Amino acid sequence: MKFLRFLLKFLVFVIVLGVLLVGIAFVPAVQTMVAQHFLDRQPGLKGTVGSVWVGFGKVDITDLHVEAGGAIVTMPAVTARLPLITAFREHRFLLKSLIAQGWTLDVTHLGDKPDKAPLSGGPRLASASSTGPRSGTSASPTQQAASAFNAVLRRWALPFEGSADGVELEGDIVVVAHSGMETSHVHVILSGGGVAAGREGAFNLDASGESAELPLGTVGAHGQLLFTLDSQRILTRVAIQAVLAAKSGFLPSNLALSAEVAAPTTHEETLSLNLTRGGRHLATLVAHSAEGAPRLTGTWKIDLQDSDLAAFAQDRPLLAFAVAGEGPFDADAALKRVHLRGRLKGNASRLAVLAAPLERLGTVTMESQFDLARTAESIRFDQLNLSLAAAAATTSVRFLQPFELDPRTGISTATDPDADWIEVSMRQLPLAWISSLIPGIAVAGDPASGDFIVRYVRGGFALRTKTPLTAANVSVQSGGRTLGRGVDLSLPLIADTTPDGWHVQSTPFTISARSQRLVTLNLKASRGVDASQPIALSGSWTADLDGLASQPIMGEIPWIRGRTASGDFTANRGTWTSVEASLAITGHEAGHSITGTARADVDDDGTISLSMPLKIAFGPKVSDIAIEGTWTSNDSGTRPDFKLTGKDVILEHARMLVGPFSGAVEIHARAGVRDPIPFWGVRPRRVSFAFDQLRTSIQDYDHVTGSLEIDRGSLHLVNGHAGLPNHSGTTVQGSISFDAAAPFPYSMKATVSATEIDSAAWVGKPAKGEEPVLEGHFTVESTLTGYGINLDDLISRRQEEFRLTSTNGILRLLKTSVAESIPQVSTPVSDTLGTAGSLVGTLLGVKRDNTGAGKNPVSKTAEAILDFTNQIGELGYDRMTLTAIRGLDRTLHLMDIVITTPDEHLSGSGLITYAADRPLPEQPLSLEFQFSARGRVADLLVKGGLPVSAKDKSGFASLTPLARFGGTLEHVDASPWQALLAKAVTAQPATGKK
Repeated sequence: MKFLRFLLKFLVFVIVLGVLLVGIAFVPAVQTMVAQHFLDRQPGLKGTVGSVWVGFGKVDITDLHVEAGGAIVTMPAVTARLPLITAFREHRFLLKSLIAQGWTLDVTHLGDKPDKAPLSGGPRLASASSTGPRSGTSASPTQQAASAFNAVLRRWALPFEGSADGVELEGDIVVVAHSGMETSHVHVILSGGGVAAGREGAFNLDASGESAELPLGTVGAHGQLLFTLDSQRILTRVAIQAVLAAKSGFLPSNLALSAEVAAPTTHEETLSLNLTRGGRHLATLVAHSAEGAPRLTGTWKIDLQDSDLAAFAQDRPLLAFAVAGEGPFDADAALKRVHLRGRLKGNASRLAVLAAPLERLGTVTMESQFDLARTAESIRFDQLNLSLAAAAATTSVRFLQPFELDPRTGISTATDPDADWIEVSMRQLPLAWISSLIPGIAVAGDPASGDFIVRYVRGGFALRTKTPLTAANVSVQSGGRTLGRGVDLSLPLIADTTPDGWHVQSTPFTISARSQRLVTLNLKASRGVDASQPIALSGSWTADLDGLASQPIMGEIPWIRGRTASGDFTANRGTWTSVEASLAITGHEAGHSITGTARADVDDDGTISLSMPLKIAFGPKVSDIAIEGTWTSNDSGTRPDFKLTGKDVILEHARMLVGPFSGAVEIHARAGVRDPIPFWGVRPRRVSFAFDQLRTSIQDYDHVTGSLEIDRGSLHLVNGHAGLPNHSGTTVQGSISFDAAAPFPYSMKATVSATEIDSAAWVGKPAKGEEPVLEGHFTVESTLTGYGINLDDLISRRQEEFRLTSTNGILRLLKTSVAESIPQVSTPVSDTLGTAGSLVGTLLGVKRDNTGAGKNPVSKTAEAILDFTNQIGELGYDRMTLTAIRGLDRTLHLMDIVITTPDEHLSGSGLITYAADRPLPEQPLSLEFQFSARGRVADLLVKGGLPVSAKDKSGFASLTPLARFGGTLEHVDASPWQALLAKAVTAQPATGKK
């Protein structure tokens, strides 16, 4: 009985103890302690738990923090439903539901260095989910992905039988876009189940996150997450299938992503990524990892089109392109070294997006073959070949040896610095590419070809020409004008860029035509390593002007005529530009040359200043002319302002310069063809001139000044002035206007005012021993008008009207001798000689004495004529006026000629017939006058038997026949006038006393 009572008491004790133990087991503090002890015993895992409560069929966990393999999980609360008795008795965990919200999975430390202290403890784990900048030792995104890939399936096996259903998870995954950048959060919602041994579990997936590097805005993914366990409860497959969409920002439509990690055998894992759009595979990656081999191997493939990226371009135009490629790759497990090989092929069109002239190329095809290895420090290229083709044009780039590229600095290093590195071959390149590089210039001709070699030197590159870049049958246009045509170009290049700066040299660039070298240019350009330093330019050039004569540009610059031209230049191009140059032009004839220097400065506001002193020598004719100019920019464009100055200048020399700098070389007149624009061009500018002395073939002028004001529709000569030595000057004002719609586009009007012009300017120099036919000073008022369809037509149609006035001069036009026309008689008449005067006797060669013997008798008529010629041989006129009009035939029509003295008047008209290449005093002259007189001269007309009119109310009687003259102004032919007087002398016989 005692034993029974003891046994009963022991049983009761055991039962009570069991009840107590069971009760204690359900105490949350105990359960929490047990759970923490369980976590601490797991190898490779560290974690903490706030509290655990396990009830019948339910588990609640709070503040769970777990770190494994660099991944950190933080769960504020987890609720699970599962049969506990089955779990403990049969070791089968049949999870009927699992609910967790607000959790965080931090993968930013996946792939961290092994010696990095692991995060543990509540506070450390909590800090891992912050959004602050990551440490510089954080793994890159590719390393994070590699670590996750290696950890997904390795050693993941359920330690017990079980299943999972009713899973509802919502939380954030913390990732970093790039080492050193701020973290990003991906919000994830998972719901589903079906996970069990030998089965595939499926979960609905909704995820969204911000793109840190691309303008995608908020990107969302909707699809499924699949887990597969084999019969041994080992995780053999994890897959995701999702459709991507941009909840804000831009993302192509119909974009889908599928990824799968699988272990088809116990010795290998396979990762496959596939990005598709509308059923087309955009990018595919397949990677394999063998057990025990710390490497990944696999293949890659891409197939992209412009439509795949159109969403990112928004409203901006995009190239039309298609590119495809594939190849193998291998990498270490952490993707710290990736070896990539393969080929890329593609094509592109709509190249006007890059530059309008490139649209002419049509579709460009591209092919590339490469073999590269990427590490954290560099990219090593063991092979890289690239070729481009557009129609017949091809460009190939071939790397002749391996090289490394530092992605942080962009510096490349060749394996063998002493060997050739890159070979560039260009074939059939369209010259339209040059047009796209030089604004305002259009270049056409046969395609260009050339070969270049690049070497690595002193931390930089050196380029040299293997075969010069050449092009044949080239034409160049600018502003609709052809500058050159049918020329051949050859461009050799030497260039290098080093840490000290860069240098480019062309030695030489040549322009040829029909195997004749026209222009040779040696050019050097360099700049130091500091981008703020100026670019230094220098060079020299030579030109064969005879060879260039057939080129249109020489027609545009008519003043350059000669045999050869040469020069050199230096320039600095920075925030401001300075250019210094020399020029030497040699003519065909000995002593014909143009030499000079030039300096131009360009300020930071775009203003250009030019100074160019020139010496022009045509044999003994030498002119020193200085050209100064400025180009100023404003809202309406650039306006040049030039000034030509000189002390002693030849007119033909000045004309050579005024033409080009006035812009009067922009187009050329063709017979019968209207100018589409004025011959002076369309750019506004001003050209002024000031010469101390201007020498012409006819006359020298002092203080020649003026300016040409030029705009699109008119050319004005303002304040033109020229003076004759020791006389007052001449003032010229005029304009030429242009109206393209008028019947005659050009119209011209100019006025000339001159005072104190010496008559010698017109009558020239008389023969030795003779006096000029006219002495006096004139005031000239002239008007120049004209119209035409082009410049030549305007010049040929011009009309000139001159109005000349002179006072107090001397006219010797009527001077003549009729002594030889007087007949000799035997009866002396002393009284006749007495009245004729000693001067008449002198003219007749007779001597007067007191005896009356030996005398030559003349009639009274002859005596009157002789006396008349003596009176009018040299007329001191009070006033002379005339009007001269020059018409289309260039003949001067002299009208309204009026010459007055107190007792003589002459009125008449005449012609000076144009004779090419002869100055005015030597051109043919024709004059006729009406002579009138009063007083004694009128009485002599009557006594001389000349036909005269009745006297007018002023007492003037007019000689009825007109007085006519010929010859030239320099040598007047008075024979018609002499014949008129001689006829009167011989009209009746001489009589006298016997």
